[in-house]
Amino acid sequence: MAWFYFALLAALSESFKDLCSKHGLRTVSPQLASLAASATPIPFLLAILMFTGSMPTLGPQYLPALVLGGTLNVLALFQFMRALQASDMSLAIPFISFTPIFLLITSPLLVNDVPKIQDITGILCIVAGTYILHLQSTQQGWLTPLWALISQPGPRRMLSVALIYSFSSNFDKIGVQNSSPIFWSLSITTVMTAGFFIMFRFLPRPTIPTPLGQILGILLAIGLFQAMGLYFHNTALSLGSVPSVIAIKRTSILFAVLWGIVFLRERQGKERLAGATLMVLGMGVLALEPHA
Repeated sequence: MAWFYFALLAALSESFKDLCSKHGLRTVSPQLASLAASATPIPFLLAILMFTGSMPTLGPQYLPALVLGGTLNVLALFQFMRALQASDMSLAIPFISFTPIFLLITSPLLVNDVPKIQDITGILCIVAGTYILHLQSTQQGWLTPLWALISQPGPRRMLSVALIYSFSSNFDKIGVQNSSPIFWSLSITTVMTAGFFIMFRFLPRPTIPTPLGQILGILLAIGLFQAMGLYFHNTALSLGSVPSVIAIKRTSILFAVLWGIVFLRERQGKERLAGATLMVLGMGVLALEPHA
């Protein structure tokens, strides 16, 4: 049951990181926002590792998981930032909920996490709830979320992120099993930071806003919430099955809707209650299942 709470904390951290990222992308490039999300967590995670003094014994699959997972996470985070920049947060982020659907295929193949009927029920409730939330926010018809995949780059990119995450989440679990949640979080962020520095050699260099001090706070906030989310995410993966953990983490979409009401004062109709109820129901179904 502990996996559920860690996954929920990861969802909260993810939602605040998304909110900060959307705000920051008004003035910075996706490359710079991605680099901040990767590099800023390193000192926080390093401090935790040094404070706890828990250096794990590395397993034989640690290095392959780090290389593969790090590469995929670089691609996923960059695409994520590009999707946020291209579309409204409420339009793009719901498509990340398709990660659990893809995980129903990839997890049995990569880490032997075979979903049970209860897993599938909970995951489908969360995905259906997310679809309804997005549908009601547009109020343009039942096929609007699917049409957005064709007509807008943000949703298309976010769907590709969901697919990438369905692979990288499994490598995260392998990495955690061959090290520890905090050490793996530190390892993956270090590899991602190196990856984004290399990326700058092949992509147009981002323009650094002037003055930098005006956006430094938002970049630090992105990194802090990213660090918290990584730690909670990897701890949850060490305790529960990959599809279930990711399904709960994807409820960050629901929190993003709430933050829109609280912080951005968006108008949300009562019709969104149906989507939110389905998501909460899916969380409950997963939380009631005992996990080894």
